[in-house]
Amino acid sequence: MPKGNVRFAYRIVINQHSSTAWEKYLWESTYQEFLMQAQLFNDKAQPALTFKELLSKNEKAEQLHFLVSTAAHPYILQWKGKIYHLADTLGNNFMPFNYCQLDIIDSNIKDIKAHEIGLTFYTPVLSLIDIWEGHYLISLDENLQNLSEGLETLMYKMQNRLSIAYFKPIV
Repeated sequence: MPKGNVRFAYRIVINQHSSTAWEKYLWESTYQEFLMQAQLFNDKAQPALTFKELLSKNEKAEQLHFLVSTAAHPYILQWKGKIYHLADTLGNNFMPFNYCQLDIIDSNIKDIKAHEIGLTFYTPVLSLIDIWEGHYLISLDENLQNLSEGLETLMYKMQNRLSIAYFKPIV
């Protein structure tokens, strides 16, 4: 019997140590966007150097998360709705996502090495069928009317940065 409908959230942290070309391009693009957009919120007489310092001086700098996300958008579109950093137990990358949220962990207007962002990908509502030995057994089909006919399933290992962001039990 299915446990319920879920939405997963999967977070990727991108910084100077990120290794793929996609991550490096995204890291550099979001840093350049941060440099441009931070000027809108910074005090020209005594500029803040880091994102956290800027936030402490100007609460409107919270908008930088959204403003910087525009630079990430073309890179996220390249994934065509699949989370390629998250493979199922067979090694396939089929986990779909509906939207992605960028947050700036920290940055520095004088040092690109301090630039660090997080991307959190949210799946559509999926069916959580069971949890077996540290693995989520899910179905991409949220309509569970004909369980007697069977379901196509995927299995994902529980891991860091993969979380259930929404749960609705099936009664």
